[in-house]
Amino acid sequence: MPAFRSSEAEYMKIRRYVLNMVTKAGNESVQLPTALELSKQFGVCRQTVGKALKQLAEDRFVIGKPGLGTFTNPKMQFRFSSPKKAQTIGIIISDGMVIEMDEYLAKLVAACLVEAASCPAYVRTINLTSAQPELVLKELRNEFLDGLIWHNPPVRFLPMLEKLRQSGTAVVVIDSLREEAVCSVDFDLWRIGYETGKILSSAGKQEIVFLRDDPPWSRSAEGLRTAYQEAGLSLNEKLLLSGDSVLEKLKMIFELGVSIDVLFNSLYPYGTLQEIAVLTDCDLNNFFHICWESVAKDFPVFRGIVFSFDFSTLAKKAVSLLCCQMEDADFAPVHELVPVSLISRQDE
Repeated sequence: MPAFRSSEAEYMKIRRYVLNMVTKAGNESVQLPTALELSKQFGVCRQTVGKALKQLAEDRFVIGKPGLGTFTNPKMQFRFSSPKKAQTIGIIISDGMVIEMDEYLAKLVAACLVEAASCPAYVRTINLTSAQPELVLKELRNEFLDGLIWHNPPVRFLPMLEKLRQSGTAVVVIDSLREEAVCSVDFDLWRIGYETGKILSSAGKQEIVFLRDDPPWSRSAEGLRTAYQEAGLSLNEKLLLSGDSVLEKLKMIFELGVSIDVLFNSLYPYGTLQEIAVLTDCDLNNFFHICWESVAKDFPVFRGIVFSFDFSTLAKKAVSLLCCQMEDADFAPVHELVPVSLISRQDE
């Protein structure tokens, strides 16, 4: 049974590879690699290749020419003709295996899709089938991309992205600011922590529960620490929560009645926090809150500071960097930050 699943998975990879060739070829008819070449490329038997090509021929995506080989069928490409050749841009989230998005990711990806499409470009979201960098690189090369936007890629993938960039694919990463050899665009999360830290430290608030101290949101925690260090104060590090069990840890804090001055919540929705509060007989109104404006709007009574993300500006910068790379192969890596607005709110 496992062998069958592997065969089916490779069959779908071959099919996707050929469909990408059809799309990229546009109005031209391009010859496919031979069945032997495809079997070596994908590490499968020729029967699996034959099955994929037979189905593609029946669906009219490819045309077999006796004595010559198999060619893409221009009549099956869906792209509208344009005076300017449209690029192909892919978008990947995290490890490439995310199956659903929260509000933050949905708004970020939507902004990138709209901006990239107006490049002009054809845009696709990409799901990966491997967690091994060398296999991911192979998958991405089979996508025939001109550009790639990757939100918060795992650290182990960054060298692979540099190789992809060197092979001619423009690359921009988001929410993963590092001085790497690929371009990046990020919200200035460090500044959120630093600016709010200055406000909180001046008010003498030190018992701050931070959700969550994991990348990329850990940059806000770093800014918070810096502000407190400059003020000569220290934070209770045990309250800066990280890991998969953050909400369980928060529940325990509420149950134990730990003294809390501030709840610094990066993205968890109000409903999630309220469920925990109800279970632990805790009143969220007792805390000073720092959170995204989309979360703050759901509070019946809100006291605290909200921050606002400009997804459109971030997307424009990301796509602009892609275009610069696609126009100039020698374009040097650029690392840009998008400011995050802070708004003080206190509802009585």
